[in-house]
Amino acid sequence: MEARLACPACQEQLTYYDVVNSTHFACPACHVLFSQPAQGPALKVRQFQDVPRLPPCLPLGSLGTMPDGLPYRVTGYMLRKEKSSPARWQEFMLFNPTAGYAQLALYEGHWTFIKPAAELRSKQQEPQSKTRTQRYVLDNDIAYALYNKYQPRILYARGEFDWNILDDERLNVFEYVAPPHMLVQETGMGQQPQWYRAEHIEPAAVARAFGVAISQLPDRDTVGAIQPAPGGDSWPAVRRFTLLLLGLLVLTEIVLASLRPSRQLLSQHFVSGASQALPSFRPDSTEKVLVSSPFEITEPSTVLDINLRAEIDNSWLELPVSLVNEQTGQGFEFTKNMEYYHGVESGESWSEGSVQADATLTKIPAGRYHLNLYPVSENNRPVGFSLTVTENSWQPGNFFLFGLALLVYPGLLYWRRYNHEQARWAQSNYGPLT
Repeated sequence: MEARLACPACQEQLTYYDVVNSTHFACPACHVLFSQPAQGPALKVRQFQDVPRLPPCLPLGSLGTMPDGLPYRVTGYMLRKEKSSPARWQEFMLFNPTAGYAQLALYEGHWTFIKPAAELRSKQQEPQSKTRTQRYVLDNDIAYALYNKYQPRILYARGEFDWNILDDERLNVFEYVAPPHMLVQETGMGQQPQWYRAEHIEPAAVARAFGVAISQLPDRDTVGAIQPAPGGDSWPAVRRFTLLLLGLLVLTEIVLASLRPSRQLLSQHFVSGASQALPSFRPDSTEKVLVSSPFEITEPSTVLDINLRAEIDNSWLELPVSLVNEQTGQGFEFTKNMEYYHGVESGESWSEGSVQADATLTKIPAGRYHLNLYPVSENNRPVGFSLTVTENSWQPGNFFLFGLALLVYPGLLYWRRYNHEQARWAQSNYGPLT
């Protein structure tokens, strides 16, 4: 149902839809806000000076279905600002003959659907304060953090309203957020606080609801007060699933370690150039070989960790090593260099190098083995060194590699969510209390 009336200032014919309740009207032609009493002539209330350059992106009279599933008609439009800051936003009044009024707020490209919270209107059912400082309110076990408080100013309006919108300039407004939801409290004018529930809406959903091209809607800027963080509702599931996989990875390592326990096969001390050294079997070498005690590998394919520690001080030791299978003659070779230097220069101590080195040999067949060692030291001086061989010692490399791979996606998502929250609260004078 719709009706028409004439603007008292310019006689422009205005269409309005809430014939029973609308009392104040704003003319889009001459920008006058006026009231229309049930009896008597219309009364001019204010002449708006801050007229937007562009018309509202949702035309008056357009219909759209909101998240509550109900069709609403755009009946009014306001351009508002905060009294103590330059922040401006737009509000579209929505009317459904059965459900009544709702609002659709637009700030820097972010849309919020707002409805009266009738169940919170009574004092007994107001959200409870979680702290004495009123920085949180608790509703249905959800903590809403104070994000903003302000007094509104009406810069411009057009369409119809069921109250004098200028009365809102005497209100104090508190916004509490728990993205993607918000609780809004209005206090002032000696009345009981009024509560509203709000929820975030994506611009694409607004465009579909009102049948407009998304290019007609303003682009988003920064992060909205209740804009969902990246990952949205899926983040708790991603976090739980990642923790589950990490737990399974740890459990797998424990099981594998119990099935193939670590065992030390050899621990021996040597001195390079000592009398126990035998002539080298290398035909082109004058070095002497040191031969370790034999040891047995029982696993069909095992991993050996070989740890070396040299007794060097401001010197070096080069140590070629050959693991020899005494039954087959098969050899596995590697070379390690150890050097350690230190001193004092300009009153500052310094050191470089290390007296230790490690080597890992994989897929070693079962059998009886010994090590051939060909040490070369500085100036061929005798150097003592110790050597241990451990079978199936824990190899952290694969464990940490798989763990890192599991954390890549949730880590990136966490980083994006963290930066999203930082950007959200950078626009607020209030941060979440810790």
